[in-house]
Amino acid sequence: MKPRVILFSIDGMRPDALDAAATPHIDRLRANGASTGSARTVMPSVTLPCHLAMLRGVDSSRHGITSNNFQPLARPVPSLLDVAHAAGKKTGFFFNWEKLRDLSDPGSLDVAYMWRDCYSPEGDQRIAEAAASHLGDLDFDAVFVYFGWTDECAHRNSWMSEPYLRAIENADACVGRVLAANAALGRAQETTVLLLSDHGGHGRSHGTEMEEDMRIPWVIAGPNIRAGHTLDGPVRIFDTCVTLAHVLGLEASPEWDGRVVTEAFQ
Repeated sequence: MKPRVILFSIDGMRPDALDAAATPHIDRLRANGASTGSARTVMPSVTLPCHLAMLRGVDSSRHGITSNNFQPLARPVPSLLDVAHAAGKKTGFFFNWEKLRDLSDPGSLDVAYMWRDCYSPEGDQRIAEAAASHLGDLDFDAVFVYFGWTDECAHRNSWMSEPYLRAIENADACVGRVLAANAALGRAQETTVLLLSDHGGHGRSHGTEMEEDMRIPWVIAGPNIRAGHTLDGPVRIFDTCVTLAHVLGLEASPEWDGRVVTEAFQ
């Protein structure tokens, strides 16, 4: 069985909002896998620094990016996608916020799809359709899928508002679309899915050390993952990279700060 990982990032999705919204596809992942609503992101709790921690396996104090503007790292840290590519793995990257382009180094992606629309539900739906349609093009090993409308909707209407909860439900449907396409290809039994958010939010903003900003959901399901298990140990956003590298059988970079979330595995 050849392992495949699909990493879903739903921007700005708070754990309590996930519980409040109708999310049958994510609920199924939680029921079939291991999860926590108390994972921690990094400071500043804003999109680019948090995603760099997620994909490059280090805290923000290590990667040094403190805003949504990327600067080349003085001491480079490889991302999960870089390490996967170097090991001969096929990688895919689907996103609708263009500044995430630096989550991997040039040359590490086999397929990259960006549509600049994180400003509407349809923007997330387009990303889901693109990911679903391209899953069969290559025998992907590692796929990253990002939905940005949840965060933009919260900035307009506030976190925990009704429009924000509907945006999470839209993201859940998008997750379901990608997973259905993966199942139709006969890959469901060998695919590990990890779904999380980059940060939370409060009012119409985020970026602080407030609990509402720092706490994120973290859900993993797939072969050899404990079913219906609530993670008791600490989980940090930069554990994501290291855990998925472990699933793929990749050697962890010595630069990474994260750890494998061993509690999630059978």
